[in-house]
Amino acid sequence: MALFDETFAPYVPFGSRVLSVGALGTDVAVLQAVYNVMIQAMNPPQGALGEPIAITGRFDDMTAVAVANIQEYFGLRVDNVVGPQTYWAYGQGVGPYTPYGGPAYGSRELKDGMCGGDVMILHNRLNCFRYASLIGGASDTFTPRTVEAVAAFKLDAENNGDTGFPPNGIAGFGFYDASWLYAVAGGRSLSLGRKGFDVVFVQVLLQNLGFYGGRITGYFNDEMVVATKHFQEAVHIAADGIIGPVTYFHIGKNNAVAAPSPLSIAWPPALKPQVSVCSAPLMTVTSDLHPYGSASLVINELEGFESLDVVANFVPAPQTFGKRFQRYFFTLTNPVTGNLVVTTPMFLTSAKEPPQDWAGSYSPGVSTIPLGVVTVRAGTVDGVLGPAVLSANLHDCH
Repeated sequence: MALFDETFAPYVPFGSRVLSVGALGTDVAVLQAVYNVMIQAMNPPQGALGEPIAITGRFDDMTAVAVANIQEYFGLRVDNVVGPQTYWAYGQGVGPYTPYGGPAYGSRELKDGMCGGDVMILHNRLNCFRYASLIGGASDTFTPRTVEAVAAFKLDAENNGDTGFPPNGIAGFGFYDASWLYAVAGGRSLSLGRKGFDVVFVQVLLQNLGFYGGRITGYFNDEMVVATKHFQEAVHIAADGIIGPVTYFHIGKNNAVAAPSPLSIAWPPALKPQVSVCSAPLMTVTSDLHPYGSASLVINELEGFESLDVVANFVPAPQTFGKRFQRYFFTLTNPVTGNLVVTTPMFLTSAKEPPQDWAGSYSPGVSTIPLGVVTVRAGTVDGVLGPAVLSANLHDCH
């Protein structure tokens, strides 16, 4: 693992899961870091996408706001959740958006002799820079020349301060995070109507090469088509106005620089988040002790906050315990005094048909959350608590 991956562990491939508030991992840190770089590079006529956010590897409320800004700006459904469409705006194709026939980029380790759409994307990303002269063209086959290019990219990443890469030409986990951070474009072909942060990256590249003079908007518009055609004519390839594998390769042949540091600051980009998570299974309060979800205490010593996240899975509809019960709540009780610490409403996260999934979170800011007993109860809309359904003792968390 390289420094970035160690700093924001656990490693999770970017695009491999849906991200929402509470998620932890390197994929969240990539999301945050690329957002910061892009909003500083852009000057869209609609106005800025927001302020830079802390790179912590934790999907917090500010990250949710940033995601909503991205979704609104690029005309996506605003739900504060990072799914396939939002990844697509980052130039990362997953699910129905997986380009070049798949597999999804970053979903497997790549080395000499392997073929596939993910190899094509690897070449596209590296071909935006000096590595094009090592790779020698556009293809979907990992060759000895690719081995050389991957090794060179890792050395440049080390020079950027992201130390700790295995000294080989294999595209593994640390390599992927570095490629998502340093080489934002290449995850798909770009043409009229495309929109996203990879378009921002290409607009900057073509601007630096003297072919694009418009605003950095992230929208592949008519002006970008003209700029792309002029570049293609200048390098004597088919002038179709589409940036595909061959055009990426020629961009790199004319952009003989190392992949840049994404943050333009010394690494690591943040102190290692001192985050600890302990979880205790929620158990039924009856004799059936099968776990139905968990209560998780998240402690971030660096930023000085704690949160208690409770997820109840496969529970009956609250109306099962009486018509007046319309939702679930969770309570936290001090185990020493027996006093109620907090009562927090939970929200339905699945379809209305039972069994259902419910989730809720309590974050007191700088206060300390006691290691008490968490109980999930049915309740009325106005907060009158009913029968207890599930329970967990945070003293049992690990």
